[in-house]
Amino acid sequence: MNVAIVLDPDFSGRLQKLAFHTPVWLVETPENRAAAEQEWMRTVEWPHIDVTLFRSDHDWRTLLAQVALHHDVDHVEIIGSELTDAAREALAEAGFQRVEETAEGFRARR
Repeated sequence: MNVAIVLDPDFSGRLQKLAFHTPVWLVETPENRAAAEQEWMRTVEWPHIDVTLFRSDHDWRTLLAQVALHHDVDHVEIIGSELTDAAREALAEAGFQRVEETAEGFRARR
């Protein structure tokens, strides 16, 4: 399963499209919370929509472990963050072997 982890503090204008296709873990900011609440209301019609908010003081290991508790993840798309050594190390420990940078952040696959 593919999961998007979004660290962009204002992803509100793009959340609806992404959340329709994949579970989204979204950094909590006032703008993102408002967008997430709209998506939660859409789950009445579209029950597959799955948006989870998380605090910005995340640790990569903890965040990946939390995501893994809720989803059988084999691919993560990180939006709004650079690929740091800490992120690369946490991804490797979580079993993600292939990591590549993208225009919006990076992605990792098992």
